[in-house]
Amino acid sequence: METQDLTPTAAADATDVSASSSAAAAAPADLTHYQAVHDRMRFDTARFATAVETASPADRAGRLRPLARWAKGFAHELHLHHSVEDDILFPDLVARIPRVAVVLDGLEADHVVVADLLERWAPAAERLVDGRVPFGPAQAEMLGLAVTLRDLLARHLDVEDDEILPLFARHYTAADFEALTQRALEQLPKRGLSFSLPWNIAAMPADAAAEALATAPLPLRVLHRVTRPRFDRLVAAAFPEGGA
Repeated sequence: METQDLTPTAAADATDVSASSSAAAAAPADLTHYQAVHDRMRFDTARFATAVETASPADRAGRLRPLARWAKGFAHELHLHHSVEDDILFPDLVARIPRVAVVLDGLEADHVVVADLLERWAPAAERLVDGRVPFGPAQAEMLGLAVTLRDLLARHLDVEDDEILPLFARHYTAADFEALTQRALEQLPKRGLSFSLPWNIAAMPADAAAEALATAPLPLRVLHRVTRPRFDRLVAAAFPEGGA
């Protein structure tokens, strides 16, 4: 997807200034979590591709088993992230700023491509572990998917960071964006939360993570307390070389 120049014309700029007047008068949207998630996705897709590329048949009895479990959880989290954008964030944004539609159309097209990759992602990870499947072809299949997703997301997230997040910052107050966040939380499926919740908290800077947990509903705080140790053990086993 090619990026679009969103530099407004004079008329569009006047509309933007009017639309942004309420946001300018209040605290702007807090995009700390949004940006942190994007950064973690870049990091995780890169280190997953490296983990697959450097694997050997002997790893089937070791780190590839937790790596496959991690891959399944990550695929679910990425699907959730794109669903929230497609169903909540992007429709609200285009309702405020119609001219952004051309960029959002491209991003949503990328989401369709990612969804197709994720359909093959977990099964490929399982074949990488399965001793009945020849290792070379299984590794090549998983590596191909991993590199494709890594490179697609790197470009895709750059567009969002350069062209979409600044619009949320300019046109939304903190209260506006928090309302969208609450809508997203209300629609979260329970399945997969044991990975998604600690993954999201781990993605954030320590101070922001602590604040998010302090203001989260009690059930989410309890769930994080229960699931975080297991998540950390999974990450350590899947990526024994370390890394934040």
